[in-house]
Amino acid sequence: MGLFLLLACSMHAQSPYLKINAVPPTQLKQGQSFKLITSVAHNFAEEKTGGITCSFLNATTQKSVDGWFMNVFPFQYFTTIANTPFETEFSFTVPDEYKGKFEIILVAEANKIKDSIRFVVPVINK
Repeated sequence: MGLFLLLACSMHAQSPYLKINAVPPTQLKQGQSFKLITSVAHNFAEEKTGGITCSFLNATTQKSVDGWFMNVFPFQYFTTIANTPFETEFSFTVPDEYKGKFEIILVAEANKIKDSIRFVVPVINK
């Protein structure tokens, strides 16, 4: 029984993970540009190649507004280094005539392990 518990704990502690961290804006103005600094933490022991995607949805309609937000580099590759977070940024601009809220969706995947995170950001008039 003791050996089984040791193996179970050992397997759980070794589970690979991928975790996205970002600090989104609390609100943005129409026409405002923003750089979303994003990091991907992991515990991979070996070098792995992955990708991170940033996309935008209208929070009300749930339709894509990527083109409106001038999301120039929506997908970026990264190579992991053992226990070292990868950091990148996604620059975008809120359209001058955009009204309401939008969602920022970040998805990272490496070695068939995936993490995602969503933020809702209100847009205020100029």
